[in-house]
Amino acid sequence: MRKTLALLTAGLYLASCQTDTVGIDDVDIIAEPVIALPIGEINLTLDHLLVPDDSLIYDDNMDYKLVVAQDSVFSIAVDDLISLPAQSPASSSISMGTIGVNNVTMTTDISLGTVATDAGLTTINSANGSSAPFPSINETNVGTYGGGGFGTFTNASFSDGSMTLTMTNDWPTVVSMGVELVNNTSGATILTFALNNASANGGTATDTESLINKTLPNDIGFKITSLSSPGTGTNFVAIDTTDALTLDISTADLEVYSAVTALTTQDISSDTQYVDLSTGGSEELRELMFNTASFDYEFTSTLAEDLELGIGFPGSDQNGVEVDTTITIPSGQTVTGSISLDNTILDLTTDPSQNHSKLPIAVSATLLGSGNQVTIDSSDALDMTFEMTNLQFGHIKGFFGTQMISIDNGSVPLSVEFLENFEGSIAFAEPSISMDITNSIGLPIQLALDFDSYSNGTASSLNGPDYILPFPTTLGDTETGTLTYDNTNSQITDVFTLPKDSIVYGGAVNVNHDTTTFGTDNFVTNTGAISGDLLMELPFTITATGLAFGDTLAQDLNLNESLDDSTSVEDLKLFLSTTTTLPLDASITLKFYDATWNEVHMETVDLLVSGVPNANGIVTSPSVSDVEIDLSGTALEAVLNAKAVIAEATMDTYNGGSDPVKLRTDASIRLGLGVQLQLNVIR
Repeated sequence: MRKTLALLTAGLYLASCQTDTVGIDDVDIIAEPVIALPIGEINLTLDHLLVPDDSLIYDDNMDYKLVVAQDSVFSIAVDDLISLPAQSPASSSISMGTIGVNNVTMTTDISLGTVATDAGLTTINSANGSSAPFPSINETNVGTYGGGGFGTFTNASFSDGSMTLTMTNDWPTVVSMGVELVNNTSGATILTFALNNASANGGTATDTESLINKTLPNDIGFKITSLSSPGTGTNFVAIDTTDALTLDISTADLEVYSAVTALTTQDISSDTQYVDLSTGGSEELRELMFNTASFDYEFTSTLAEDLELGIGFPGSDQNGVEVDTTITIPSGQTVTGSISLDNTILDLTTDPSQNHSKLPIAVSATLLGSGNQVTIDSSDALDMTFEMTNLQFGHIKGFFGTQMISIDNGSVPLSVEFLENFEGSIAFAEPSISMDITNSIGLPIQLALDFDSYSNGTASSLNGPDYILPFPTTLGDTETGTLTYDNTNSQITDVFTLPKDSIVYGGAVNVNHDTTTFGTDNFVTNTGAISGDLLMELPFTITATGLAFGDTLAQDLNLNESLDDSTSVEDLKLFLSTTTTLPLDASITLKFYDATWNEVHMETVDLLVSGVPNANGIVTSPSVSDVEIDLSGTALEAVLNAKAVIAEATMDTYNGGSDPVKLRTDASIRLGLGVQLQLNVIR
C-alpha cells in the first residue's frame, strides 16, 4: 500500500512543480476494516517556482518582472557623420606681371638754321637777320636730331601706356612735319608721328601713339622724315635762323613687362584664395573650430626686389582676434614657416560662389622699391606652397547631409527556464521596450528600429513608431531621453508571446530626414557621440493557455505484490482540499499502463481552481476547492495491476487564458491531503 500512496503523492509533486515536506501526523485508526488517514498539508508560494536571478526580478510591490538590459545596442560616433577631407599641399604663385613705372618727359629743340643747312635751303640761311619772303618747303628725310634716354629706365618694353609728341613752331610760317622716334644705335623706327599745320610764331601740333609692345632703348632720336610749309609767298617776314621747332615728349599710364628700371614701392597683388573643405557629399560646413592646426608655407621668390606678403584668414577668431600676419621674402630667396591656428574659429561661408565649405585665405603682396635700378621681367614670380597639418577640430557647424546609417544586427538573450518543459504559450499583456538615448551631437536623427522574435522560423515584428532621438540645440550640451515601445504603439505583445526561438534587432538611423521641419543647422564636437541602451521589461501580467507537460512517474510497478497475503484493498478514496491565490486553473491526468503499454485506466483531477482576480489582475481572495478520487472495482484492480503510470498536467490562467492576471511573490497554494482505505482482511 505504501507504493500506492507514493504514486499519488508524486502526482501532486508534478502538478506543483515543487516539493515540500509532507508531515504524517495525528494518525488515528477510526475503525476497521475502514481506515481514514489525514496525511497532512503542503503550503507553497510562487517563489518556490520562480527564483529571482539577473533577469527575473520582482519589485517592492511583489510583482514579478522579467528584465533584460543590453548596453549600446547602437552607437554613432563623429566619424560616422562627418570628417574633414585629407589635406594635400596646395600650390599657387604671384607673378610679377606688368609693373607700373613713372611717366617720363623729353624736350628737343631743332633750330631753323640747322634744318635749312641739312635740307639745303640756302635762301633761308642767306636771309638770316633780315626780312624776306619765307620760301615754301617740301623736303623728305631731313635728318635725325636729339639723343639719349629717359633716365629712370632703360630698354623698357611696355605692356601699356602712350607717348605724345608735341611740336611748338617758332618759325614765321606754318609748318607740318613727319617724325619717327628711332633707336639711335640701330636706326630702327619705334614710333611714327604726324605733326600737321602748326601755325607760325608759337603754334603747336600734337600726335599720340601707343607704346604697347614697344621697347624704348637708352638712346633715342627724332628723325624728320618729311617737312613742309607753304611759305609766306610775297609777304616779308623776319628771318631768324635761331628760331626753333621744339619737340616735347610726354607719356601716360606706363606699364612695363621687361625693363631695367628703378621701382617704387607698390602693391602687385591682392587676392583671396579658397581651400575647398567639401566632403564630396551633400554636407555643408559653415564654421570650423580647430583645437590644433598649423598653416605651413614655403615661399620662393625670383623677384628683383624684396616682397612683403600679408596672409590673413577673413572672419577668423583666435581668442577674439582675426588671424593675420606679415612675412618679408627677400629677393631671390626661399622662406618657410607656419602660422598657428590653434584654438581658432574659421568662417567657411565667405566665398561668393559657394557659401559653405571654403576656407578663405587673403594674400596681399607689396613690392618694396629700393631706389636702385633693377632688371625686372613679368615672368618673375613668388611661388607659394601651403599645407594644413596637425588638424584636430574642436567643433564643426553646418549641414551634415541626409544619410542613412544601418544599425548592426544583434540578438537579445531571453531565457525563461521554467517554460522550457512546457507546451502552450504565455502572452505578456504589459511588456515594454525602452531605449535610453544619450546624445551630444546637434542634429535630428530618426530611429527606425527593427525588432523581431522568431518561433519555428516565423517572425513576429514589433512594428513600432519611428522616433526622433533627443538631441541638443546648444553646442557642448548633452541631451538624454527615453524612447518607449509598448502595447499602445506597437505589436509588442505578439513579439513577447512565449516561447520564442530567438529575438533579434537591427534597423537604421536616418540623419536630417526632414529639413523642412528641423532645418539644416547641425553641430558636432570632437567628442560628440550618440548611444542607445536597450531595456526590456516584461511584468508577469500574462494570459496563458495550454501550458502542458508530462512525465513518466513510475515503471515496473506491481502494486498487488506489495500487499500482505492476508490483506486486500476493496476501496480507496483520495481526498484533496486546495486553497489558492494563484490565478491558475490546473488539472492533472494520471494514465495507467499494463506491461504492454496499453492504457488501462485514466484519472483527471482539477487540481487548482483559479482565484478570481480584480480589475488589476491580482487575486485578492483565495479559491477553495475539494476533490475526491474514488478507486474501486475494476478501476482499483487496473491501478493495482498497472506496470507504469504517466502524469500529464495542463494549466491556464483565469477564465481560460482570456483575462490578463499578475503573478506575485505572495501568491500561494495550500493542499490538504487525506486517504481512506477499505480493506479485506483474510483470517
